[in-house]
Amino acid sequence: MNKKEFSQFIAQKRLAAGYTQKQLAELLYVDHSTVSKWERGLSYPDITLISKICGLLSISEHEFLTACDDTQAQKEKKEARRWRGLKKGFQLAFAGGYLCALIPCFICNLAVDHTLSWFWIVFSALLLGACITNLPFLLAKQSKHTLLFTSLAVAAATFLLLAVCAWQTGGDWLLAIAYPVTGLCFGGYFAVLALCRYLPTNWWLKIGLSLLVLAVVLLAGMIWGNPGTGYSWQDYFNLMDWSNTGILANKITFWALLAAGAAGTVIGGIKQVCHGFDRQSK
Repeated sequence: MNKKEFSQFIAQKRLAAGYTQKQLAELLYVDHSTVSKWERGLSYPDITLISKICGLLSISEHEFLTACDDTQAQKEKKEARRWRGLKKGFQLAFAGGYLCALIPCFICNLAVDHTLSWFWIVFSALLLGACITNLPFLLAKQSKHTLLFTSLAVAAATFLLLAVCAWQTGGDWLLAIAYPVTGLCFGGYFAVLALCRYLPTNWWLKIGLSLLVLAVVLLAGMIWGNPGTGYSWQDYFNLMDWSNTGILANKITFWALLAAGAAGTVIGGIKQVCHGFDRQSK
C-alpha cells in the first residue's frame, strides 16, 4: 500500500460516510490539518486511531490496511444480515400465526360453551408447535445445548398435550398406553441424542449403538403399543418362522436395525480399541 492509494481510499470513505475533514478530525480528537495530511498522502494515521477510524468510516481493519474494499467480507456480512432477517421473519410469521389461531378459538369457546374447554387442547397444540418452530432460535443465543433444551421442551409440551386431551375427552388411555409409548419414544430419542452428541467415541460406534437403541424401542413399541394382537417378543426373535404376515414387515425392520447396529458397534469397538493402542504407542 502506498501513500497515494491510502490517501484516496481515506478521502473516498470519508465522503461516503458524510463527514467533512473538520468533523472527522473532531470525532477523532485530532487537528483538522492531520486529516488533511492523510488525504494528501503526507502521513499515516497513528496506530491507536485505526479502530476508531474503521468504526466511523464503516470499514474493516483489513480494508484500512490494504486501502481497498474487501468485497468477500462485505458479501459475508450482507449474507449474515439477510440470514438474520430471514430468521426473525420466520419467528414473527409463526408467532403471528399462533396468535391468529389462538385468539379466535378463545373467543369462540367462551361464546359457544360459556367456558374454556377444547380451547386448552388448541393452546397445548400451539405450545408444542412453538417449542419446535420458535424456541430453538431463542435458545441459540443463550446456550450451546440448544438441541437438548429444545427436545426437553418438546417432550414436556407433548406430555402436556396428551394430558389435556385426556382431561377433555375422558377415558383411561392416558396412563395405560399414551404416556408409556410416548415416554418410550422420547427415551429412545434422548438415548440416541446422548450417544451421538455427548459420547466421546468414533461415529461407527455411535451409529451402531444408536441403531441398537432404535431396534429395542421398535420392539418394545410393537409389543407394548399393540397389546391386543397377542404377539410377544418370542415371535419377533423366532428366526425359523417368517410365515406370520401380520408382523412380517415389523420383524424384517427390527432385524435389519439389529444387524446394522451390531455391525456398526463391532466395527466401532474395533476402531476404538485400535485408537487406544495407537495412543499408548505414541
